Amino acid sequence: MAQWHEFVDPADVTERQRLALLEQVFDPISIRNIDRTGIKSSWSCLEVGAGAGSIARALASRAREVVATDLTIDLLAPLSELGVKVLRHDVLVDDAPGTFDFIHCRYVMEHLPARQTAIERMVSWLKPGGTLLIEGGAPTPELSSRPVVARAMEAALTIYGQGLGSEPRWVRTLPQPLIAAGLRNCGAELCAPPVQGGTAMANWVSATMRLTDERAIAAGLITPEELASAHAAYRDPSFVDYTWLGIAAWGQKGETS
Repeated sequence: MAQWHEFVDPADVTERQRLALLEQVFDPISIRNIDRTGIKSSWSCLEVGAGAGSIARALASRAREVVATDLTIDLLAPLSELGVKVLRHDVLVDDAPGTFDFIHCRYVMEHLPARQTAIERMVSWLKPGGTLLIEGGAPTPELSSRPVVARAMEAALTIYGQGLGSEPRWVRTLPQPLIAAGLRNCGAELCAPPVQGGTAMANWVSATMRLTDERAIAAGLITPEELASAHAAYRDPSFVDYTWLGIAAWGQKGETS
């Protein structure tokens, strides 16, 4: 299976635009989830799969120490000016980047081939009493208000699954993977923002699907005409879907005796 940075070039201008949309839509949700953990200025924090760096930047304004990791780190270079330590790091392979009071990752676990292993490794990097917060996306094409949009979403999910090993339905099992990893006080919350045509949310979903369009057509999963119709829906202000389930799950490592 490919990794995300092999599937799409993070430095490409359209990918930067897609990441900017992601931050616009999901940063307020993520920051709300982070703040309710009771983050303290004395904490050391790890952001796994830091993307373009917006959440690491938010952590840097709240905590004493922040480490931001990803497989490609070109977009993270400006974080060093804020005192953030940036590392090229594979959560499944590389040594622990430290020990932390708080670890966060967003839209990472569902794209990894060994999700439970990644969670168990992150748990081992937590200090006693530390918190792990995972956010994941679980698209639900079957909830779409337009059949052509549902088909386009299904085609994209198939390509992501074949190319990356992505399994967004895994996200719906949260918080069970955190409980299985030995965390305590686990919980989870669902957020389903409207995917309304012409909004940043719809534009982000459309842009994320476009990454798979050529592969989906070549695989015979959908026609160019159907894809054009689906993308048109995402530009249509009269269109609204609730097909993107965002799930946040958290848990705390036990204190040592």
